[in-house]
Amino acid sequence: MNKIYKGSVKGGKFVPIDRAGFLMEFASQEGQKLEVIVRKQKKRRSKPQNAYYWGVVIPLMSEATGYTKDETHLALKMHFLTDLKGSLPRIGSTTELTTSQFMDYIAEIQQFAAESLGIVIPDPNQIEWTN
Repeated sequence: MNKIYKGSVKGGKFVPIDRAGFLMEFASQEGQKLEVIVRKQKKRRSKPQNAYYWGVVIPLMSEATGYTKDETHLALKMHFLTDLKGSLPRIGSTTELTTSQFMDYIAEIQQFAAESLGIVIPDPNQIEWTN
């Protein structure tokens, strides 16, 4: 199992957000050989993107297909986020997408909806939001 600890570098040292969890994890690995990967944290999909996806995209696709919202979400992930490179297919998660990747995912859904289902999914800037 891979563990990912987020944090920042201060004074040349890694400062994890979850310091206690980080220290406990390393303590539990005593005597083990480990790999440590350092990479810049990617900005994941935003809360407004998520609200648009679940508040506009999923309901419109759900209505057009007759699937429940959860079934629609799974079907879209299977259709657009499945990786067939390994021995078994891997269905990606929308939570793993960067903001840019999530925009591409939405664009693919919009194109599919228009071409295959004859429905238009409006862009976020075409919707009047109420809170």
